[in-house]
Amino acid sequence: MDTFVTILGGLTITGFAVYWLLLLYFKGGLRSLQTGTCTQQPVVSVIVPARNEQNRIRETLNALAAQSYPADRLEILLVNDRSSDETPRIMEAFASEHGNMHVIHVDASERSSAPKKHAISKGIEASTGAIVVTTDADSTMHPDWIKTLISHYSEEVGLVFGYAPYRTDGSYNTVFQKLLALEYLGSGTIAAATAGRGLAITGFGANFSYRKRLFEEIGGFGDGLNHHSGDDDLLLNRVRTMSKYQIRFASEKKAAVCNTPPKDMTTFIRQRIRFASKHLAYPKKVIAGLSLIYAIYVLLFITLIGVWFAPALWPPLMIALGLKIVGELLFLSSGQKLLEDRNLMKYYPLAVLPHILYVVLFPVLGQIMPRKW
Repeated sequence: MDTFVTILGGLTITGFAVYWLLLLYFKGGLRSLQTGTCTQQPVVSVIVPARNEQNRIRETLNALAAQSYPADRLEILLVNDRSSDETPRIMEAFASEHGNMHVIHVDASERSSAPKKHAISKGIEASTGAIVVTTDADSTMHPDWIKTLISHYSEEVGLVFGYAPYRTDGSYNTVFQKLLALEYLGSGTIAAATAGRGLAITGFGANFSYRKRLFEEIGGFGDGLNHHSGDDDLLLNRVRTMSKYQIRFASEKKAAVCNTPPKDMTTFIRQRIRFASKHLAYPKKVIAGLSLIYAIYVLLFITLIGVWFAPALWPPLMIALGLKIVGELLFLSSGQKLLEDRNLMKYYPLAVLPHILYVVLFPVLGQIMPRKW
């Protein structure tokens, strides 16, 4: 027993020392991010897949109609994916009032394709723009959103994406939803930091863009077409590994797209299971890196449980937690300074322990639980 405790404690401390160093390394990537300076105005196609979004899509359509990017260089393709509510009628009404808005109706899904990717693919097929931009039907954005994204498209850049924070205003002002906003700050910081290091691995489908020619050259979504998630990061990884184009993260506040958070715990769990279902579809090197982080958290989880049976584990547990907390505070604080106007870090103490269970549990659930869009 003493030997087991010594080995477990030592591995847990070593794991979080590595974790701390990784956070420190990627934190440096935030300093490498550049603002957009390009002034060209290519034709842009914004694709908005929607399924039963009658309660939220009007706000998204109003935000898209208010974009400052020249209307004659912008087309907005609204893809109705088999909605059974008023979504298609709302889309048609907006399109009738805006000449650059068009509605595409998807009447059936394909067995070989996940529903959302199928809807996006239909939008891309109908698009005429050199740049494809995707967002969600429950998102809102600054009037300069498109303009800011496109300002990053120098000749060597093939894909540009930005931050997609969760809303915490109005009815989304609960502590639970503020914790979710903190989680998305973490995701945004990771996305920005890895992109800054030239190792972009994750993005946000609600704030994603790429050259249409590039999408076609790499075979679109490829093997990831049937995954229920991954229209963002699986595609991003294909671009990174299959093309010579650069990937940029647009860190400007105007480039952010605000997302609607899950309304309750059940919706949150279903969404995260869907997100986690794609993990084994990443490139092998990415899977190896994620597996290392997962193993480190499993060690911490075992130590956290084991301390109640072996008090000798308390010191290594406290050291590992200390490394985790200090590393994450330094990392997330830099991300908040870059990406956020809200003080989400004050909710961090409430997230420390739940985050351990979250990291350990959802990758497993994502592989064994059913998921749908």
